[in-house]
Amino acid sequence: MNDALKIIHQNNDWLTFVFIAILTILAFVKLLFSDQLKYTSVLFISKKYLLIYFGKEKRAVFNLFQISLFVIQILVISLLFQLIITHFELKFSQFKPIKLYFLLLFAVICYFGVRYFIGILIASLFNLKKKHEQIIHEKTNYLNNLILWVLPFFIITTYTVKFKLFFLKTTIIIGVILLVFRYTLLLINNKKLIFNNLFYFILYLCALEIAPLLIILKLAV
Repeated sequence: MNDALKIIHQNNDWLTFVFIAILTILAFVKLLFSDQLKYTSVLFISKKYLLIYFGKEKRAVFNLFQISLFVIQILVISLLFQLIITHFELKFSQFKPIKLYFLLLFAVICYFGVRYFIGILIASLFNLKKKHEQIIHEKTNYLNNLILWVLPFFIITTYTVKFKLFFLKTTIIIGVILLVFRYTLLLINNKKLIFNNLFYFILYLCALEIAPLLIILKLAV
């Protein structure tokens, strides 16, 4: 029992540094982009600021606000995968937690990077670059909202010992529900585009949504 507690304590040492980095970036964003962060945190409830900020941001992805929240995204997502793999003893669970985390961090960055450039390629082929930029803006901000909502549950899960499995399952369930809700909102917001470009949508869905998930499941199980 004492050995297990020591291991948990050692793991929490580096985890604490990751959470400090996340909260520091969040405080930085709060200081510089207070209104934008507030509106982003309620996008699941009210979407009216999506188009407002898309019009203001000349480059919907590459600006300080989006880059800062993207860093938080990859840090949190990688940490969540690391926790799931370690706790449920999936493939690669034999790696040291910190080594596994950095491998996952690299994989998540590559995943988002490849998805983004494939999306640009498909949008260019179908002459839908402007609409694709708007969809990327919506997807990114909805994911930002999701991460902001899940983060408190994730922190509790990380530092809880006695009810760790309960909080981990709760965090996963909440994350999945919000992810489904995110995709539902994206479909509703862009239903006209989808029906007018059904082939493009199916290709986009298979190449950027379904295929990566199947690859991840194949590697993890």
